[in-house]
Amino acid sequence: MTISRRAVLAAPALLIPPAVMAQSRAINLAGASYDMREPILREFARRTNATPRPWVNPSTQARVDRMRTAQVDCLTLDAPFAAYARGENLLQPIDTARIPNWARLHPLLREGRASPDAPLGLGANPGRMMYLNEQRSQVSFLPAFFQMDSIGYNERRIPAENNTLSWGELFNPRWRGRVALYGIDWLGMLDAALGMQALGLLPATTDPTGLTNSEVDTVVAFLKEKKREGHFRALWRAYGELVNLMASEEVWIADAWWPVVVEVASRGVPLRYAVAKEGYRAWCNGYGISANCRDVDLAYEWLNFWMGGFPGARQSEIGYFSTADNYGEFLSPELQRSVYGGEGRDGGSLADRAARVHVWNTRPANLEYYTEKWNEFLAA
Repeated sequence: MTISRRAVLAAPALLIPPAVMAQSRAINLAGASYDMREPILREFARRTNATPRPWVNPSTQARVDRMRTAQVDCLTLDAPFAAYARGENLLQPIDTARIPNWARLHPLLREGRASPDAPLGLGANPGRMMYLNEQRSQVSFLPAFFQMDSIGYNERRIPAENNTLSWGELFNPRWRGRVALYGIDWLGMLDAALGMQALGLLPATTDPTGLTNSEVDTVVAFLKEKKREGHFRALWRAYGELVNLMASEEVWIADAWWPVVVEVASRGVPLRYAVAKEGYRAWCNGYGISANCRDVDLAYEWLNFWMGGFPGARQSEIGYFSTADNYGEFLSPELQRSVYGGEGRDGGSLADRAARVHVWNTRPANLEYYTEKWNEFLAA
């Protein structure tokens, strides 16, 4: 499978032809390095004769906050941050009748589960959160690309039957000093809660995506103890940081991203991406239209461009899934078989992975308390 690596995750250079830059139509975008990519922006400019003006920041919170102080027409965000931004009156509703390919949205996103007998993922499930009315004709954001995260592990160091590991394996004392955990408060604690629940250290009834203050205390106390034991080699925050840690084999196991595993494996390290025994932690990014959008028609052109197949195919090249099923025209048969069919790809096909979603990345309601207690953990 051909996949771009660190270069595609670094902030891209925008190479729009001067003739296009001179066009009077322009759209101000707030996005991330993994979607404000030159091939995607160039194609949008070519098709619309409009100039995309991207502002790139890895923090969704920062992108939302930019709507308060600068002109933003569309921004990259997810279901929980869309709900937050709606509550702050920063977003306007999206009319699904203006999205011709809405029916092509993957059922995991549109309905909240891949099939009627699949589990309904806990937390910020787009198929349960994004709708703004009973008719489901308005949404807070348009899902554009998604993935299911799991555990990256060095198979030379860590055994895994049928490439399956429990989230609890992150806290196996056998790997003390060789573990990395994501160093962002709410997401690090979500993965920790998944592991603790798998080990029986949190009740089965606990919702790991929305811990109460008391449950946050329990998780942080556990993490402090593991830190005192020297369990963590690192709390990683950046793609390149985890690549280096796992490529050097300083870290053997981590809650990793798929592109990290691909890059490290390409360097000759036997890194695998585990099937999560309890189920995957899914996420979905997409686009919202700001309340102060200056050209709503152009904003819908941006949304419909993302539902038209080309951007989804480009995102598939770096390991993500398109939310719409019309990427085939723009993606090689080899990549279709690999990314969507699962040939040679850990975790199997999209259908296999989508049927095993356990939780969704979720911005907790008590985020301030998460942050306060996480900082205590960092300082311990």
